[in-house]
Amino acid sequence: MKKITLILFIIFPIINIIAQNKDIYGSVYYKFTPNNNEITKRNNAKKNVKDMYKGLYEFIADVKFKLEFVNKKSIFSVKDELDNGLKPKGASIASKLISNGSYYCDLNEDIQLRKVDGEILVETQPSNIKWILTQETKKINNYLCYKAISSVTNKNSTGVYTFEIIAWYTPEISVASGPKQFVGLPGLVLELKDTHYTFFATEIVLFPKEKPIIKPFKGKIITEEKYQERIREMMGGFIKR
Repeated sequence: MKKITLILFIIFPIINIIAQNKDIYGSVYYKFTPNNNEITKRNNAKKNVKDMYKGLYEFIADVKFKLEFVNKKSIFSVKDELDNGLKPKGASIASKLISNGSYYCDLNEDIQLRKVDGEILVETQPSNIKWILTQETKKINNYLCYKAISSVTNKNSTGVYTFEIIAWYTPEISVASGPKQFVGLPGLVLELKDTHYTFFATEIVLFPKEKPIIKPFKGKIITEEKYQERIREMMGGFIKR
């Protein structure tokens, strides 16, 4: 009888918490570190390029990214408050070079808007990301996380490159949000190995007093194909000059 009473004593508070918080919301703060991939190795072969990358990373190393989520909606962007006030341009550079913009996602509508170049919004569909779920696990910030694998292919003037994407998500926080465009997993992504950088959670805030307000960005919406076409035109004009 004592065992039954103890179990009920533990379960009822959990049920009450869930009942009181029908919405799942909160924030995750991420830092990042460069990946040691083949492109990085090739670029670092030249001393001047290696020094440039080192200086750039030191300039933005203290910048953090913030993921805010409410159920199936989220926003991923550079944290508003810079940790290093001596480098005020670090956030802008990190947004352009590390995350390639800010991201609004609505999984109910299967839409993601990436804010780039001022008011330009690049629209994609989260459902296009295909994940391979594995049973490999590890603990991150005391949460049990599972490994998921995907891939992306990038094309530029030097060739076509395919990168393996590795996400570690926790079903213990049942929202399908994550850094950048990498969403749709059965749990919150706490670590993400992207093409050139790895994002890792340093702080997780669940059910804060003020619920995040998740609204879509405003601007001119274009497709990913149109945006890449703009980039090619800009690069072509730059090379001619």
